[in-house]
Amino acid sequence: MKKELSERLSCVYDLVTVGGVVADVGCDHAFLSIALVADGRARRAIAIDVNRGPLERARQHIAENGLSDRIDILQSDGLTELDTVPDSIVICGMGGSLIVSILEKGLEIAGKTGELILSPQSDAAMVRYWLYDHGFSLSEERALVDSGKYYQIIKTIPDGRAAGWGEISPFSMKYGPYLLAHRDKALKGQLENRIDVIESITENLDSNEPRYKELKGEESLCRIFVR
Repeated sequence: MKKELSERLSCVYDLVTVGGVVADVGCDHAFLSIALVADGRARRAIAIDVNRGPLERARQHIAENGLSDRIDILQSDGLTELDTVPDSIVICGMGGSLIVSILEKGLEIAGKTGELILSPQSDAAMVRYWLYDHGFSLSEERALVDSGKYYQIIKTIPDGRAAGWGEISPFSMKYGPYLLAHRDKALKGQLENRIDVIESITENLDSNEPRYKELKGEESLCRIFVR
């Protein structure tokens, strides 16, 4: 079933530790939950969405794959309606501010799970700062391109140690401490694209403007990485 997933969901799939119960928050059609359980990577899954429509589509797909006895459906605003702590929590397909809101409201569950795999569509730095501030350790990160769009995936452990983040800076939290430390190839492509964007923006800015200096500072750091 993994082969039927998008590149992004396939990468998320690979980061889930084998053998546990997975909470798939914002499950949409439950493709990830189905693949994890059908392939035996997860023992069970809980497909969670705040909206009834996606859950009904998920229920149909789960039934079509004969997995209704191993994948539960839960309508919930994030983690708030969970009554058990899963081994893994996956949250992807939404902006960073929404992910942070879900973690804040569901901290009692998120702080006890074995691992979280998060893929913010935007504001990745906001997510990383929240994790660091709440004592979550950084385990691994992945970067990839799927359908022409860059994605970052963060795997973190709520152990109270806040380990693995290295030297905290706005640049590292935006682009990923693990990805930068491992000189990730997909991240290099993202930074090369960012350099082009910054050059385009700064062409129309006065060099004395704070925004110009800020962007040029980011560009310099990008260039150091892509050398």
